[in-house]
Amino acid sequence: MCSPKTRGTILGGSLPILAVWLIALPGCAGPAKRTDSSVAMATATSAQTQEQASATKARRRSASERVRKNLPNILLYNQDNEPVRFYDDLVKDKIVLIYFMFTTCQGICPATTANVVKMQNLLGDRFGSDIFFISVTMTPKIDTPEVLKAYAEQYGAKPGWSFVTGDKDEIEMLRRKLGIYDPDPIVDADLYSHAGLVTFGNESTGRWAALPGTMNPQQIVDAMLRITRTRR
Repeated sequence: MCSPKTRGTILGGSLPILAVWLIALPGCAGPAKRTDSSVAMATATSAQTQEQASATKARRRSASERVRKNLPNILLYNQDNEPVRFYDDLVKDKIVLIYFMFTTCQGICPATTANVVKMQNLLGDRFGSDIFFISVTMTPKIDTPEVLKAYAEQYGAKPGWSFVTGDKDEIEMLRRKLGIYDPDPIVDADLYSHAGLVTFGNESTGRWAALPGTMNPQQIVDAMLRITRTRR
C-alpha cells in the first residue's frame, strides 16, 4: 500500500515550530503536496511565533529600562583603583550579586564574604563569564581601593568580583535605590543591619531578589540561577 511518511525539522527561535513535509514512498505515483490549508496554518504559526518573540524582546527591553532608570550610574573605584560606573560597567547586560560591607566590620561581614566566596566557587566557569559579584563598601573614607584590594586578596576573590568605593552620599543613595535600608532611621543608622543581605538579579530581564548572605551558599546559588532564568 502506498502511503506517505513524514520528516520533521525544528524551525524558529525561542518558540520553535514544527514544519512537516510529505515524502512519497518508492512505488508511489509522485510526491504528495501540502494542501493550501496546511501552508496557511504553517504561515500563521510562524507569524504567531514571530509576534511572541517580538513581545518577549519588548518586555525585556522594558524591564531593562526600568532597572536602568532605578539604578544610579554613580562613579566608583574598584580594588585596582580603576574608575567604573555602577550601571554601565558593573550591571548592564550582566547577572550580578551585590552586597554592602565594610572591611572593619566584625561578625556579619566576614561571615557573608566567606559565604560569597563559596558561591563564587560553586559557580565554576560561569563566574566572571556571565555572572559577576559586586561588594560595595559603606565606609568609603576608610575603605580605599588599596584597602579593598588587600581585603579581596585575603578572601581569594577571583576576576569578576569587584570591590568598590566612592562618594559616601552617592553610595547611600545606591543602597536605598537597591532597597537595602530600614524605614526606622535608628535601625538604618546601624551599618551592621545592612551587611548581611545579598541582592541578585539579571539586568536584561529585570528579575531581582534578595536573601540573607549567611544562608547555605548552594541554596543562594540555586535561587540566583532560578530567578535569573539561567542554568548551571
